Amino acid sequence: MSGKSKNSFEVINDEIHIYGENWSRVGLTTYRKDYYDEICSKTWSLTNRKDLDKSYLKNSDLGLLHRYIMSKWYGKKILDEMSEKGYIVEHMNNKHMDCRISNLEFLKKAYNTAKAQTFDKDSVEMEKHIAVNIFKDFSTGCYQLTIGCNDSIIGFDTEGSKYYVVAILLLYDCDYSIVINDAENILRLYETEGRIDISKTYACDVKIRKAIDINLTEKEKNSAIVMRDGVPYLVLGTEKAYLNSVHYEKGWRPPKE
Repeated sequence: MSGKSKNSFEVINDEIHIYGENWSRVGLTTYRKDYYDEICSKTWSLTNRKDLDKSYLKNSDLGLLHRYIMSKWYGKKILDEMSEKGYIVEHMNNKHMDCRISNLEFLKKAYNTAKAQTFDKDSVEMEKHIAVNIFKDFSTGCYQLTIGCNDSIIGFDTEGSKYYVVAILLLYDCDYSIVINDAENILRLYETEGRIDISKTYACDVKIRKAIDINLTEKEKNSAIVMRDGVPYLVLGTEKAYLNSVHYEKGWRPPKE
């Protein structure tokens, strides 16, 4: 659907993908039936074509897409109240064209500036070792900090048996600024000591995903993806493939006391 818009749009997995002429990146936001037609009837432009890392999606009628989406999910009254209190709409992964509701949150401007100089930079520099990302699950109001393990991270089960970790998911039912601090501390500890210590975090629950043990042929050891019974598997630990993000688990709630 395009209407009078100069953009093209596509819905994939409950996400609206927004394409523009000569854009090297895709705009993203969360699909919802009540505003889909309005978004697709408008032309969205980039605020900074020369530097996409600093570019937002904007329409002359609806304004900035990330603020428009927050007004739809939280209500315009709350958006206005938070703005008056000095909060901005923060892109958690620092990718301004990613306006999915799971990537947006209110944050004081001073904290946003500090995050830009710490976590936002460190997460990019460390990504090929551990990919740390933060999400908010609107359905629960909780945050999730996910760690994709591109390095070989070893864990031990209750019987002392060794296994390799592919991802760690931490659940938070607290203030967003605390989650940011935990994320930065995880990156700093891994950079300086080469280890991950989730016992020092404020997470209320943890899930660990173990790597699947697959015997690789000599040829497959240098591959990015291998197939087993028609299922593709990513081969980590090589320079040909790595995780840049592990998505959150929708509906995950804190354990009952």
